[in-house]
Amino acid sequence: MSTNPTLTSGARMVVTAHDPNGTSVIQYDSTVEAFSPFGPTMSSFVHFDERGSVPVDNQQTAPQMQTEKIPRVAAGGVSFGVTNLAPRHSAPMHRTVSLDYGVVLAGEVVLALDGGAETTLRAGDVVVQQGVNHAWHNRTDEVCRIVFCQVGARKIRLASGEELEETVIKLPPS
Repeated sequence: MSTNPTLTSGARMVVTAHDPNGTSVIQYDSTVEAFSPFGPTMSSFVHFDERGSVPVDNQQTAPQMQTEKIPRVAAGGVSFGVTNLAPRHSAPMHRTVSLDYGVVLAGEVVLALDGGAETTLRAGDVVVQQGVNHAWHNRTDEVCRIVFCQVGARKIRLASGEELEETVIKLPPS
């Protein structure tokens, strides 16, 4: 994975498995292409793997990925991928019903919360998001690349009993 990514940068993905005798083998080794649902100058995604439930069955073949979708995780599942955030671009405020582990691989990004808090994350920084409403702002002239592992979670339930719903970013009409 390039340390100077572009919006079209895919990533090499290697998947391991077992042969019938239990010997470890390389099952897949190829580049996964970036998907740009908002157009070529906006953010892009590289979706590596998604499982519908945990624990996973490591004896099953890794699922064929639907790479041209914005990564979202099933309620009891996990998802793994990369987001390339365009220079001088923002991802609007949104919430996913998931626990998200993120690591900034290149560039920097401002994480903004609906309560007004902001913090800047740089290459090597880690974020653990617990279903919060948030936005991303790349205020630099470089692409910011973040790897995410999303784990399906329960909805946030407030003291009033209200549950916070997912507020996802919608694809533009085709």
